[in-house]
Parts: sequence; C-alpha cells; structure tokens
Amino acid sequence: MQPQRWNNIPREKLSDTLERQVVWGERSTLARFRLGQGTHISKHKHENEQCTCMLEGAMKMNLAGQEFTLRAGDVLVIPPWAEHEVWVLEDAVVLDFFSPPRQDWRQGQHQYLQGK
Repeated sequence: MQPQRWNNIPREKLSDTLERQVVWGERSTLARFRLGQGTHISKHKHENEQCTCMLEGAMKMNLAGQEFTLRAGDVLVIPPWAEHEVWVLEDAVVLDFFSPPRQDWRQGQHQYLQGK
C-alpha cells in the first residue's frame, strides 16, 4: 500500500451540492465529502460505526432523536444502526470513517445522500 493524495482520488458528483471521494481499506472505508449549503441527507442507518470529522463549515445532525450542530474541528461517533439525518448549514468539508467497509456503496446504494 502506498500513500494516496486526495487530489488523485476521483470525485463522484452525487448531486448538484454533494461530492464524495472514497478510500477503500480491507476493514474500513474513508470518505471525504464536499457539501454545499442547503444539502439534506435523508434519515438512514447502516451496520457501520461512523466517525464524522468536520474540517470546514457547519451542519446540523439529528442522531437517534438528539440534535447536534457540528462545526469545523468537531468529531462525532455514530454507533452502528443509529438512525441519523443531516442538514448542511454552511458549505462544508467532512471526513467520514466507517468500519466495516461500506459494502452498500460498492453496490451503488447511496440514494439517501441525495436527500431521497
């Protein structure tokens, strides 16, 4: 395994306001998202534990009935199967780390990222 640079990792444009880059590990997935203000990520849950790290901007998250506002420098751990939903308050850059790997993404299942 060699180091990778974000600039060399393809960007997937999943909507007009959401881009995703993904690094696949054997036992984890790391994603960098660029989210435009006003983006909504629908309620969803998954088997993966998720660590969300805000690099830029701000977003509001409802996690299992609790509401949080996350800003640059904040980190939130989302347990497996915990339902969550996101509203982007300011243009944002977010790193999400998942374990185990996101097999649903490998299968093209990411409609919730488009607010659907």
